[in-house]
Amino acid sequence: MQINRKIQISQTQRYSCQLCGRCCRRFHVLIRPEELAGLQSLDWGNEPDVPTDFHHNIHGETYFRRREDGSCVFLDEHGGCRMHRRFGFRVKALTCKGYPFNVVSTFPGEVSVLAHMDCPAVAQGHGTPIHLQRKDIEHLVSQLHFGAGFTESLRQGLSRPAIESICQNLRNILKRNDLAISQQIGFLWLLTLRCEQLGAAFLNDGPTMREVLPSMLSHLEEELQDLPRLGVHGLSRVYFRQWLTLYCRRDEEIVNPGLEQRLGGLCAVAKVVGGYGNLHALGKEHPDFPLRKAPLFDRKPGPPPPPETWEVYRRFLDVHLETFQFFGAAYYNQPFYVGLKALLLTYPLALASARIHAASNNREVIEQEDVLYAVMSIAHIHGRSPSLRLPGARHTEAYFAGKRFPRLLFDLGLH
Repeated sequence: MQINRKIQISQTQRYSCQLCGRCCRRFHVLIRPEELAGLQSLDWGNEPDVPTDFHHNIHGETYFRRREDGSCVFLDEHGGCRMHRRFGFRVKALTCKGYPFNVVSTFPGEVSVLAHMDCPAVAQGHGTPIHLQRKDIEHLVSQLHFGAGFTESLRQGLSRPAIESICQNLRNILKRNDLAISQQIGFLWLLTLRCEQLGAAFLNDGPTMREVLPSMLSHLEEELQDLPRLGVHGLSRVYFRQWLTLYCRRDEEIVNPGLEQRLGGLCAVAKVVGGYGNLHALGKEHPDFPLRKAPLFDRKPGPPPPPETWEVYRRFLDVHLETFQFFGAAYYNQPFYVGLKALLLTYPLALASARIHAASNNREVIEQEDVLYAVMSIAHIHGRSPSLRLPGARHTEAYFAGKRFPRLLFDLGLH
């Protein structure tokens, strides 16, 4: 048990469980060795149909069993947990008690807490501000183990004040109502590149940075007009669709299926990468819609959407910047600028996903519900998928993390 850690909790998020049962259907829930005996010894009295063989082993770890429809064996017909209903919150597995909170070590001796936006209540901003749930979060933190926090290598030489300043300026851009979402993303990208070019020594000089920052931001805003108006080539489109499939894979990827299931999965991925196929084959929550009918790459200019259309995505970016959960332990132990670019690279993924969702509902214009689907899908994977740790995924991400990024945005269609 670790104690005496400073806990930073997001000041912007809300969460109260809506009993939708979604989290009890989407995850393979880990049971720690010290929890198993206690769960097995619970006295259910005369309650009927209590699952006794409720756990199984996957890759050497113990998980709750799931029914054929993917739901946990303890999920009742009302969308609630039978274990919670009979014995209360405290007896549940730590994984269940902790969701949707994500607790990550940041600066030495500190952790930050956000609520995952694959939870509908969090994504829609329902419930109590999570910073008012500090007592429960402190109890959760006391049961977890953490690393040493950001090293100088992960910070890429940046001081804490410099990191805080960069993140705050990025968050300020997200709050600007005079910029469409594509302009905001372009602005964030240019500021990230400029900071990386200036180097840690310059950025760590607080007085100089404060003096030059206003003019630097003004020049970067002018550069927005000069972003490339040229799309990516066909091979890059293939890479992008491959990258999209990584963000569409679900928790089932940790299971070791038989040969038939593996070949089926590879075939489904290959079809999507080729521009055909159906995302529904990669996860049941995705639209059951032929990819070839969705205008994935659409350069046709259109009127900027109302600001509220992309508000949930702005909140997704904002909370990761607020809590520093975009590099280090929060993102595959990657350094600051790699993690920051990866966070911004979720925008083309969100745009493509929202466009597919809109097309599946016979709409040409993206609406709020399309962006909500996209954010919940991305939030389920970003920084959490074993597949995205692999060299191939790292290479594909890096492939778009330079000059190709604005060209990819143009090819997808500025929004």
